[in-house]
Amino acid sequence: MLRTSIFTVRHALRGSLTTHTTAYWYATHSYRAFGTTTSLLAKAKKVKNSKVKNTKGKEDDAEEAGETPEIDFDDAKRKMNEVIEKFSKSANEAKLGRTSPSIFDHLSVDTEFGPQPFTSVAQTSIKGRNFLITVFDTANSQSIINAVLGSNLNMNPQVDPSNKSALKVPLPPLTVESKKESAKQLKGVYEKFKNGSGKLTLASIRAEVRTKFTKKKKKLSDDEEKMLKDFEKLHKEYVDKLSDSFKSAESVILK
Repeated sequence: MLRTSIFTVRHALRGSLTTHTTAYWYATHSYRAFGTTTSLLAKAKKVKNSKVKNTKGKEDDAEEAGETPEIDFDDAKRKMNEVIEKFSKSANEAKLGRTSPSIFDHLSVDTEFGPQPFTSVAQTSIKGRNFLITVFDTANSQSIINAVLGSNLNMNPQVDPSNKSALKVPLPPLTVESKKESAKQLKGVYEKFKNGSGKLTLASIRAEVRTKFTKKKKKLSDDEEKMLKDFEKLHKEYVDKLSDSFKSAESVILK
C-alpha cells in the first residue's frame, strides 16, 4: 500500500515537472523568436529609412546643384502662334455675330433616339439674307424648329416649301445692343487666351517656362538671366499681337 502511494506521488511530481519544463521551453523559445523577428523588422525599417533619406539627399543635392534650365524657344513660339490662331478664329465668328452659321451649333435637339447635338442632325449655311438649315432626316424637322424657338435667339425657322429638307431662318438685323454684346463676348475670349489657366494660353505657356527657373535654389547665372529675359520679351511680343488682334476685331464689330 505504502509503495503504491509513493509511486503515485513520484508519478505526479514527474508529470508536473514535465509540464512546467515544457511550458518554460515554449515560453523561452517563443520570446526568442519574437525578439528575433522584432529585431529583424527594426533593422529592415532602419535600412529602408536610410535608403529613403539617401535618395532624398541625392534629390536635394541635385536641386542644390541646380542643373541649367533650358527653354525650347521654337516650341514656345509654336504654342503661342497656336493661341493667336485660335483667338483669330473666335474673333472672326464674333465679327459675324448673330450672322455666324455656327449660331445653332450649341443647341440640343430632341429626337426619337433622345437628345442629339444640333450638328449631328443638321448643318447651317447662309444664303442671301437667310440662314439655310439642311436637315439630315426630315423626321427631325419639327424638333429642330422647336430647339431654335426655345433658344432665346428670337428666330423663327420655316420649312422651305420647295425643299422639305431645308429650313429658312431670316438673318437678324444688327443693332447697337447686339454689337456691344458681341464685343463683350469677344473680350471675354481675349482675356481667356491671354490670362487663362487653360493648357493653351499665353499665361500658362509663360508659367510653364518660369517654373523651370523658380525650382532652382541657387542664384541664376548671367546666361540663365539672359535666357529668361529673352523669353519674357518673346512673351510680351505675343501678348501685343493678341491685343492688336482683339482691338482690330472689336473695331470691326462696333463699326
